Amino acid sequence: MTFSTWRELYQSEAQAVWSLWVVPAAFLLYLAANRRLPLSSVEPRAAAFMRAYVLVFAVETMLDPLAGGPLLRWLGLAGGMLPTVVMVGFVLLGDFRVFFLVLALLAFARGTPHLPGVAARAALWTLVVPVVAVACEATLRALVGETPSQSIWLVYELSFVVMALVWRRVIVPARTPSDRLRLRGYLRTVLVYVTVYYALWALADVLIMVGGLDAGWALRIVPNQLYYAFYLPFVYALFVSPRYAEASSAPQTSR
Repeated sequence: MTFSTWRELYQSEAQAVWSLWVVPAAFLLYLAANRRLPLSSVEPRAAAFMRAYVLVFAVETMLDPLAGGPLLRWLGLAGGMLPTVVMVGFVLLGDFRVFFLVLALLAFARGTPHLPGVAARAALWTLVVPVVAVACEATLRALVGETPSQSIWLVYELSFVVMALVWRRVIVPARTPSDRLRLRGYLRTVLVYVTVYYALWALADVLIMVGGLDAGWALRIVPNQLYYAFYLPFVYALFVSPRYAEASSAPQTSR
């Protein structure tokens, strides 16, 4: 299998689907082999939640590139608006998982982990960036006329960078209990990670749209891996890391 351009490689199933499965699949195998809840973590009361969170979203992460590409084609549903609807739905799920994690851990830290309410608030926050992006794109088109088809995603990516930075600098410090400095540090680190992959996507799109550089497609491979493959292992590894561990919990038996 050979590719004459980075764009061909980027758009191939080898990169867009199967390369994104390697780490999540290995992570799921790790979780299956290590069924005990961690004895210590940044928020011991959330240990069971975190395990469920990474299990559910690991499956979602693997389904995302499959459903948006070969699965619809195998089912004969690749035409029309359905692929776009599926893609946008998974984009929103990918953003939701960030807000849900942050808000859930803050709720556990305050002793009020009502997860349905947390999920509802996370869903509302998930809608902020798409609404802003659509409004900005409409304004841009009104001012300059037709814009490149990829421009809406660049606006989305830049908007999420701003959102993640606001959460890191303002919302997380304001909502974290004053005695939970390690939790605050953990959540701010997670938001830095999210900022990095969105910023890299934005930079890649600038190189592609403004510079016409094929290397932009090569750069796009990096945030794809950060988003699909490494996000969940990253947040889980930090969750149980001694650097952020707040306290120890009682030993847990295998489930």
